[in-house]
Amino acid sequence: MASFLYKQFGTVPVNMRTLKSVFKASKKGDWSPMSKIAFLQKTGELIRLRRDLYLCLPEQGEGTYSRELVANHLLHPSYVSYETVLSRAGVIPERATLLKSSCMKRGKVFDNATGRYEYIQVPEAYFPIGLTRQKTEEGYFYLTATAEKALCDLIVSSPHLRIQSMKTMRSYLDEYLRADWDMISGMDISIIRACAEKTNKKKNELNFLERTICRERV
Repeated sequence: MASFLYKQFGTVPVNMRTLKSVFKASKKGDWSPMSKIAFLQKTGELIRLRRDLYLCLPEQGEGTYSRELVANHLLHPSYVSYETVLSRAGVIPERATLLKSSCMKRGKVFDNATGRYEYIQVPEAYFPIGLTRQKTEEGYFYLTATAEKALCDLIVSSPHLRIQSMKTMRSYLDEYLRADWDMISGMDISIIRACAEKTNKKKNELNFLERTICRERV
């Protein structure tokens, strides 16, 4: 049963309405669609991600699922960002286990069998800046921030961060984030500038980030 679902949907999260249409009882005496869904959850072949959203797990040897793809579907529209992107891009050394995303709706946190997902609200005009699509091992695409946008998101979302000089910004990057300066110095300044123009929060901090990077390139 689960293999049949995997062949149809792969590891793309699917809603209950779609599952129920697949599991429609063909004749009297068959299990109801809800019974089949409950059975697959019990056997661990189907994971409930949140209300009305499920993930079909591949059979052993058939591949794995992408948490980034799951994150895009848990709350839409959203894009993967913050430490999740900075860690995987090699900008910061720490490994991020909490998958963080930006969204235009009210921020939320989801916990399910695949892990924890946090969503932080950003302004609508700011949302589309510096986004790209990444391909999973299974060939699906998810929306994610570039490293530049992820760094801007992290700065903008830090409530107690106050940076009032380029020296303080450099200290924040070096000592707090322990960032790879080769990665930072190669960032696209235009993305950082666009983020500063479209946010009312931490505008000065983003301007100092841009100026710090530009000075270090000289």
